[in-house]
Amino acid sequence: MLDADRLTFEHHCGGAVIAERLVLSAAHCFDKQPLQLDHVRLLVGEHRLKMQDKHENRFLAEKVVPHPEFRKNGPHSNDIAVILVSRSGVQFNSHVRPICLPDKADTAGRWCAVSGWGYQAEATENFAPVLRAAAVPVLDQTTCRKEKVLGGCQQTILDSMLCAGILSGGVDACKGDSGGPLACYSNRWQLHGVVSWGSGCARRARPGVYTRVASYVDWIKSTANSLGQRIY
Repeated sequence: MLDADRLTFEHHCGGAVIAERLVLSAAHCFDKQPLQLDHVRLLVGEHRLKMQDKHENRFLAEKVVPHPEFRKNGPHSNDIAVILVSRSGVQFNSHVRPICLPDKADTAGRWCAVSGWGYQAEATENFAPVLRAAAVPVLDQTTCRKEKVLGGCQQTILDSMLCAGILSGGVDACKGDSGGPLACYSNRWQLHGVVSWGSGCARRARPGVYTRVASYVDWIKSTANSLGQRIY
């Protein structure tokens, strides 16, 4: 997903294709008001960030629908948005496929994959040149809410969030990965999280926090219907 605040487009956030004309991302990626849709491009099939890839295609965003209660229960609450892709829609092939919505909410203890082109370290300001992925374990809510983990943060860890990361640190999403997928495999890949927020990147006892997609399946489907789309 690219943003054109300047004359040239640059990477801004990640996203996950869930249907031919629907992409799921984080609401905070579209914070600027008024949102100018002609400043947004969606890249699908991207691998090398600054080079044209064989299966890469660009699309316009026809509409962005952030959750109506974004930030109602804290600065990072309900951090999810549905994007309607331009009428041409995404063409699926061997390298571009939609990811399934989750069929259950409980993922604690499972190892899942987070991916994106975000900063490779907190102290740097360089996006990854190629798509990177990392395996992270999903933590139970009790652990995540401990004072020495994320319990003392300004944002309460809500049931509609999930934490994932190695408590000893070293592996995490970072700036530029926002809106990207946390995918878990169980017979098929399912989208369980959307990269939302964290306390730095890959710090000890500071796992990444994701919007729990399972908490929003009904909203995603009703929003899709209101946009004239269906998710199978």
